[in-house]
Amino acid sequence: MAANKEAIAIVLDVGPSMNQAPAGEATALETAIDAITMILQRKMFSESKDEISLVLFGTADTDNPLADGESYENISVVRPMGVADFDLLQYVQNDIQPSNMSADFVDALVVGLDHIINAIQGKRGFAYKRLILMSDLGGEFGDDQIDTITAGIRNSGTELNVIGPDFDDEDDEEKPGTSMNNHGKEKTAQQRAGETLVKSILNDVEGECYSFSEALPVLSYFQSRQVRPTAWKCQMEIGSMKIPVCGYVKVKDFKLKQSWKKVYAKDHDMEVGNLRTFHLNDEEETEIEREDMVEGHRYGNTLVPMSEDDKENMKYRTEKCFKVLGFTAEENIKRHHIMGDGVICFVAEKGDDAAAVAMSALIHGAYETGSVAIVRRCYNNNSPPQIGCLIPHIKSDYECFYWFELPFMEDVRQFTFGSLPVKESTTANKKYEPTREQLSLIRSLIEEMDLSRALEEDDEKCEALKPKLTFNPYFQRVYQCLQHRALNPDDPILKFPLIKLYLQRPKEFDDCQDHFEKGKKLFKLEIVKKKEDKQEKQCSTENYLINMSTLTPTMYFILENVRICELLKMMTTAFFFIIMRKFFHVSLYFLWKSIECLKWLREQSIKKSEPNLFNSFIKKFKETLIAKGRRDFWDRIVTEKQALITKLESEDSAVTVDEAEKFVAGDEKMETEKEPEQDESAEDLLGQLE
Repeated sequence: MAANKEAIAIVLDVGPSMNQAPAGEATALETAIDAITMILQRKMFSESKDEISLVLFGTADTDNPLADGESYENISVVRPMGVADFDLLQYVQNDIQPSNMSADFVDALVVGLDHIINAIQGKRGFAYKRLILMSDLGGEFGDDQIDTITAGIRNSGTELNVIGPDFDDEDDEEKPGTSMNNHGKEKTAQQRAGETLVKSILNDVEGECYSFSEALPVLSYFQSRQVRPTAWKCQMEIGSMKIPVCGYVKVKDFKLKQSWKKVYAKDHDMEVGNLRTFHLNDEEETEIEREDMVEGHRYGNTLVPMSEDDKENMKYRTEKCFKVLGFTAEENIKRHHIMGDGVICFVAEKGDDAAAVAMSALIHGAYETGSVAIVRRCYNNNSPPQIGCLIPHIKSDYECFYWFELPFMEDVRQFTFGSLPVKESTTANKKYEPTREQLSLIRSLIEEMDLSRALEEDDEKCEALKPKLTFNPYFQRVYQCLQHRALNPDDPILKFPLIKLYLQRPKEFDDCQDHFEKGKKLFKLEIVKKKEDKQEKQCSTENYLINMSTLTPTMYFILENVRICELLKMMTTAFFFIIMRKFFHVSLYFLWKSIECLKWLREQSIKKSEPNLFNSFIKKFKETLIAKGRRDFWDRIVTEKQALITKLESEDSAVTVDEAEKFVAGDEKMETEKEPEQDESAEDLLGQLE
């Protein structure tokens, strides 16, 4: 068993000084109870195996093994060492009461340390021990146990944390009025003496101290469930060479363990169960047995049955592997190529010196040449293969390869966008070109809102919202609601203001308000009024697309009895809608269908002696395609030889063969009207046909 558990003893002061506070403010004891509650919540929701004990000092009774009638009085071990559970949480919330008795916090530390050592004796898996003292240090104490407690903490390897009033810095003693407690009042002489003693103990044992105001925000974060790192062992194959390596998950998408499928009965005597039945989709809703069903795959309008044997035979057969296919320059791996739900860190197998040397040489070689390895990975036998890259990562204390999954061809979405005006200014996109003043403003705004230098600590700029320190507010909200409902089953769910602090914008960004105001003036937004008949035309277009996807143009021409000129106008609108809007990117089926419709339209234009109408359409269509960055579709039209209709094909055509060839080659400038400033639309194309 790996030694990774922690034994914690919380030593809480419940004496009279802990129950004093101005009206309307929380007492030190109430604040300490909130802190303990948060510690227990963190352990419970993270499903931690750490064990916690609770020691109270200042109690009316005495209950600890060191008490002899004269020493260690008014100290009670109310919860022996054990895993945090709901009973302990309820006790902290409801059963801790202040008392009028005072006890020595040094004696209480001795009792807590003694309990830790004795409680884990003989138990395996404990690598850490922690002693947490929560007190405002307002009670009396003796210093005769100082050597005992400091020696015991050092020799046992226990870490000491103190949560109490705001501890003064060394320079604050010379500044009157700075020695304050948590309520803004000056500390008592007893508190200052206790603080001096605690500082001495912390210096000897290298412990840490926190004020209640510092501890509560930090403890408010719920920790994620701790996952034991499990290595994926394999052989990294490079040609005939094999290197034993281990892969550890570095980053992975976190999922809530709660499935919300359990059913809770308010009446504890009732049994809650699940009953599932299966019915046919008919009028009688005929019930059938699970054994009489078989899964099916929809192919068009037909359901194809797939038995378990069929599905098993369909599987792609592989073997566990981690094979390097080759190397490439790191700049060839684009940011948008990285996919998957996590990152894996690969190192040489532990204890294999030869593998460590080979892995180190490979990592440094890739790093020095700016290369990455392209790898085929199969997790186990019969698992689907993955393609990924290994990026070298070198630190002062370790080195490794980071694995990122890469996409296959089916995973990539092909989009073609027009060039931005900053790089290439054309008539079609010139109106989107930003001015120098606009560019300067955005550059300045980016510099002012740079998260990598947003905070200032010790006169140095540091990063804000670090991923390893930033918790998901959604998960935090769920955890807090669960805890609130468990402790208050009849109360409504409340708002938890601390969640808003998790992703709060740094205060340093408040100076950017001038940039925002200036941006409103430089980037004026106007409401664009839609044309009244635009929705009707879009509905008509979509109806035509449905017909076009199910009928051939010939069938549609016959069934609807549409003239060629009217059909040409309808198809013009449809082409624009498909290619410039959403349908073209959904499926290659619409690309093929569009080309087929264009072929039929060209043939019908020749047969119906309407070549000039088609030629006018194709000229304007080419201009619109290129302006909108859809040259790929135009190249497909040229490949299929569906451009201008020449005189050889139709006597009514005004285009010669030479003119048609120049038009396809792009040497001849099209005689069209001056480009309008606004975007081309279906209405512009239709206007050319009238």
